[in-house]
Amino acid sequence: MSTLLASVPKAERTKAVRDLLRSVEHDDPAAGLRFVASIIDQDGSDSLKDELSSLIDQGQVHAAVGLSVHDQQLRGKLLSSTVHEVVNAQTDAANLFSIGVILSWLRYAKLTSSCSPWTPTHACLLLECLELSHSENSDETSAYNPDENSDVHKSARDVVLELLAARKNNVSDGPAPLQHDTIWSHIQALAVSASPLRASTAYAIWLRWRLVALDERPQGITTDDYWELLRQGLRHGDAERRKLCLNILKLTITADTAVGSSELCKQYARFAVVFETIVLGRYMNQVVECEGDLDFFTTSKKLPPSWLYTLLGAALESTMQDTNRKFIGNWVMRARLPPSLELLEFFQDDFLPWAIQGQHFVATLKFVDGQAVCRHGQHLAAFVARLRELYPNPKSITDSVFQAILRKQNNMFAYCTVYILEGLGNSLDEEQKESLMGLRALPEVARDYVALKIGKPEVDSFSASSMSVRRTREQEVLAKISALPPTAEALEDIWSDVEYLEFPKKILFALPSAMLNDRTLEAALQNDELADSIARKIEVLQQVAVTKTFLFPPLVAAIRKATATLPESGRVVGLEQFIISVAEQPPASTVDLMLEEVIIPLTPYTFEQYYGERVSYGFAAYFDLVSRLQGQQASVKTIVECILQQWRSQKIPPPSVSTWKNVLQMQVLLLCLEQYELTSTDESTSILEHLFFLLAIEPLPHLRYVLEAIAVRMLIRHNLGDILIERLQTKYHHSNAKHLASLMKMGVILACAPSSDEDFAAQLATAFVPLAASSKVVVRHEAQWQIPVLMDHARAQGWKTITENTALAALDDFIRSMERFHDPPFERQIGKFDPATDYTMTNLAEGRWFELDNVASPLTTHAEFAKLYEQHPLPDAPASCIPLGLPIDRPPPVTFPIRPKPPAEPHPPDSALTALQTKGTGSLARLLSSTTSTTVRANPHLLIVASLVDNPHNLGGLSRVSEIFGAGRLTLQSTNVLSNKDFLSVSVSSHLHIPILGLPVSDLAGWLRARKRDGYTVVGIEQTDRSVVLGSEACALPERCVLVVGNEREGVPGDLLVECDVLVEIEQKGVTRSLNVQTAVGVVGFEYCRQRQRQQGKGKGVAGAHVRDGNQEPPWDPTAAARGVQERLAQLEFEMDDWGLEE
Repeated sequence: MSTLLASVPKAERTKAVRDLLRSVEHDDPAAGLRFVASIIDQDGSDSLKDELSSLIDQGQVHAAVGLSVHDQQLRGKLLSSTVHEVVNAQTDAANLFSIGVILSWLRYAKLTSSCSPWTPTHACLLLECLELSHSENSDETSAYNPDENSDVHKSARDVVLELLAARKNNVSDGPAPLQHDTIWSHIQALAVSASPLRASTAYAIWLRWRLVALDERPQGITTDDYWELLRQGLRHGDAERRKLCLNILKLTITADTAVGSSELCKQYARFAVVFETIVLGRYMNQVVECEGDLDFFTTSKKLPPSWLYTLLGAALESTMQDTNRKFIGNWVMRARLPPSLELLEFFQDDFLPWAIQGQHFVATLKFVDGQAVCRHGQHLAAFVARLRELYPNPKSITDSVFQAILRKQNNMFAYCTVYILEGLGNSLDEEQKESLMGLRALPEVARDYVALKIGKPEVDSFSASSMSVRRTREQEVLAKISALPPTAEALEDIWSDVEYLEFPKKILFALPSAMLNDRTLEAALQNDELADSIARKIEVLQQVAVTKTFLFPPLVAAIRKATATLPESGRVVGLEQFIISVAEQPPASTVDLMLEEVIIPLTPYTFEQYYGERVSYGFAAYFDLVSRLQGQQASVKTIVECILQQWRSQKIPPPSVSTWKNVLQMQVLLLCLEQYELTSTDESTSILEHLFFLLAIEPLPHLRYVLEAIAVRMLIRHNLGDILIERLQTKYHHSNAKHLASLMKMGVILACAPSSDEDFAAQLATAFVPLAASSKVVVRHEAQWQIPVLMDHARAQGWKTITENTALAALDDFIRSMERFHDPPFERQIGKFDPATDYTMTNLAEGRWFELDNVASPLTTHAEFAKLYEQHPLPDAPASCIPLGLPIDRPPPVTFPIRPKPPAEPHPPDSALTALQTKGTGSLARLLSSTTSTTVRANPHLLIVASLVDNPHNLGGLSRVSEIFGAGRLTLQSTNVLSNKDFLSVSVSSHLHIPILGLPVSDLAGWLRARKRDGYTVVGIEQTDRSVVLGSEACALPERCVLVVGNEREGVPGDLLVECDVLVEIEQKGVTRSLNVQTAVGVVGFEYCRQRQRQQGKGKGVAGAHVRDGNQEPPWDPTAAARGVQERLAQLEFEMDDWGLEE
C-alpha cells in the first residue's frame, strides 16, 4: 500500500488518502484513520496530517483526536479547538461528554514535553471556562454545572495542570510568559465559589501555578488578598484543600524572599507542621505534644495572630474529634491570646459554638469538699474576663460577647449565659441590661442571677417574686395544707392540686410534715381509708424524691418523727417498703440540680434558701430511722429477707457495675441484723451461710468490707467462731482464694475480740500454718499478714500455747523480717474492721473503707448526724443500735506543686522540640518536586494482581499498600469486598484513590498472557528454586510490571507459576516461614520504586513519565501513533468495564 501511494503524484495524494478513508468504515472515521495509519509509511504522513488538520477545522475533532495527540502542531490545533468548544458549550449539555473525552485524550498525550507558545493563553482560556458558571452574569440555566458534570470539569482542570507543567518543562526557545494577573484573578474567583469542586480546583491550580512560577515573582503575589485566601482555604476547606494550602504555604515561604527573614520562614514552616498535626493528623498524643508550639505562637512577634486563629478555628470545627476539640478549647481558655481583630471573630464564630455546648458543663461537674463545682464554667468565666484585660478596647469585647449571647440565646446552654455574664463583670451598659430582661427559659437560680446582674432583683427573683396565676394557686394549696383536716377526702383534694401543679417545690417542703402530724396519724390508725391514702402518697413521694432530692430530707424527717412518736404508725406510712425502696433506689442529685447548685455561690443566697436541707441531711435521718427499729421485729426481718434474697439470687459471677446493687443496701442490712432477734441456731447459721456465699462471689472491695463487718458482728454477738474454724480447716478451700482470705481476716478479728479465748486463738493459729505455704498467692499473703497480728495479741494476753510454739514463733520472725511487712499497702491500713473502734454510725456512713476502690461515695457525714440530733432529738424513742462515734480522722490530701508554665522561648520552635508526625500532607509531597498531575498514578505501569487473596483484612492492606506506592491498578477476585467492613477498616479510604478491578481466578491465566502481549512482564512473589532474591543484582524489576500475589495458604499455584516471567522472594533472617501478603507487597513495592528512582537519577526516566532526549520530539510516526491509540483504547475499555461505564 505504501508503494502504491508513492506512485500517486504528490498533488493528488491528499485526495487519494481522503478517498481511502471514505472506503473503510464510513460510520467510524476514527477507525478509518487507524486503518490508514497502519498501512502508510512516512511518505504518506504529510498527507495524513493535512487531512487531520482539515477534519479539526471542520469540527470533526472526534475523528482526529486519536492520532493528532501524537503530533505537537496537531495537538496545539486540537487543544485550541477543544478549548473554544468548552467555552461555547456552556448551554449545550449534549456536547459536554464529548468534550470530556477530548480532554481525557489531551491528558493522555502527556503535554509535559510541549514547548508550544500557546500554553499560557490556553491555560487562561480553560480557567475562564472553569470559572464561567460562577460569574454573576452567567445564565442560571447553564448546562455546565461542575457538580453535575464533574468529569468534564476535572478533565479541564487536569489539562490546565498539564499545560502549566508543560510550560515549566519547556526549555527550548525560552518559555512563553505566563499571564499571571489573569491566572490569579481566575484562581480568586474559583476559590470563593460556593461549589466545593470549583474551590478545590482553584487551590490545585494555585499550587501548580506556584510550582511553575518558582523563579518568578508575579505581581500581586503575597499581598493581603493572597494570604487571606490561603487562610480561608486552611480554615474552611476540606482535608484535600487544606493539604494543598499547606503545600502552597511551604512553597511561598521558601521561594519568595520578600516574605521575610529566615527566622520568619522557620515560624511559618513550624506553623504548617503544627496545623498538619492538629487538623489533619488528629492523633491525640501528637496534638498534646503541640501545646508548646501553641504557647509560642501566642507570643510570636513575626507570625501574625491571624494564622494562630486560623489554626484554632479549624481545630474547633464540629467535624474534629471531641477529645481533640476539648484539648484545644481548654488550651484556649488557659492561654493569653494575642489581641487582634481576628480574636473577636474567632471568639464568636469558632470558640463560642464549642464552649456553649452543655456536655462540657455536665462532664466537669464535680464535688469538692462537699461543694459542687463546674470546672468548664469557671474556666469560661475566667477566659472572658481575661479577654477584657488583654484587648486594647475592653468595651468592644463586652459588646461582641453580649451580641453573641443575644444571637445564640435560643441554642445556648442556659447556664453558659451565667458564666459568660460573670466573666463580663460590671461592664454592661444600661441598654444591654434592658436587653437581658428578654432572656427566656432560664432555670430559677440562673434567672435570679440575671435579675441581680441587671440590677432588678424584683423581677422574677427569689427574694420578691412577682405573683402569677400559678403562684396564686400554690399559695392556695399551701393554705389548705396548713389547715389539713385528718380525713381521706381532704388529703385527696390537696393531692389533686399537687399533681396538677406538678409537685412544686414549696408545696413538697410542707406536705410531708402536715400529712404525718400526730393528729392525722392517730386518725389514720382508726381509719383504714385514710391509712391507705397516706401509704400511697408516701410511696409516690418517695419516687418523686429520687430526682427531686430536695424532697427527701423533709420526707424522711417526717417519717422518722412519726415512727418515733407512734411506733405503730409504721403500718400507716409503709415503713418496710419505704426503707427497702430507698435502699434500692437512693435519691441522687440530678444534673440540673447540680448545675443550679454550682451557681448559687454567685448569688447572695444560700443553698438552704433555695432547696432547704441537703440530701446528705436526709440520709443521716434515714440511717437513724433504720437504727431505731428494735421494737418492730416484723419489719426488721422483712427488710433482711428482702435484701438477702435479692443479693443471693444475683447472676454469678456478679458484674462489677450493677444497676440495682449498691452499698446502701449493705449498710441497711448491717443495721437491721444488729437489731435482729434470732430464735434458733439454725436461723443464725442460715444467715451466716448467706453472708459467706456473698463473700465468695463479691468482687468489689468496699462491699466485701461491709459484708465482713456484718459477718464479724454476727459471729461475735452469737458466739459462732467454731463455724469459722471449721471452714478454715477444710482441704478444698483453694478454689476461692478471696473468700478464704476474708475468713482469715475475720478469724483474727474474732480472736482479738474481748470475748475470745486462748483455745480459739490456738486453733486459728494452727490453721494458719499450712495456709501460709499455700500455692495460691492471695491465700499465702493473707496468712502471712495475719500471723504477726495474732502473735502480738497472744503476747499481750499471755497465751503461752501460742507464744511458746516454736514453729509459730519462727514463722512470725520470718514474716517480720520481710521488707514489705514494715511498709503495708494502703488497703491494709484502711481495710481492717475493728469491732471495738469501727463499729460506729460515722464509720458506717463515711469511713475510709470507701477509699478501697473509690467506686461509691459516702451519702452523709458526721456533721449531718450531729445537726440532726441537735435540731430534732428523739428523747422518747428507742436508742440507736449503733453509737455515733467520733468524726473520721482523715489525713490531709496529698497535693502536688503545680509546675509553672515556662516562659515562651525567644526563638521559634525548631527540630530540637518533640517530633510531630506529618502524615496529613505526605500524599502531596511529590508535588513540591514533580510536575505530575494529582490525578495521574506515580507508577501507572505497576499492576498488582491479588485475585488469589481471600481475606478482607489482607485485601484492605493490599489496597493501602498499592495506593501508597502509586500502582496503576489493583485487581481482586471480586469488587464486592470493597463494601466489607473488615476491608474498609484496613484500607482507610485508599480504595477511593486507585482503580480496583474485578478479575476472577478462572480468568487470571488468560489475563496475564494478554498483559504479556501488551509488553508487560509478569513477576510472581513466591519462594521457588528459580526465585531471585529481592534487592540483589539479579533482581531487576521491569517498569511495565504485573505483580502476582499468592494465596495466604497455598501461595501461587503451579498453573500460574508457569505464566510468571520472573519469580522473586524476600530474603529472611528468622525462622518464620513467610510474610503476610500485604507486608510482602509493601517490600516489593518499595524496591520497585527504589529501582525506578535510581533509573531516574541515571537519566533513564521515571515510571509513568515520557522520556525524550533533547528538547525536540522525535519525528511523528503514524504507525507508532496508531499502535499507541490501540493500546490506549484497550486500556480505556478495560477501565470503563471496571467502573460499570458504557463505551
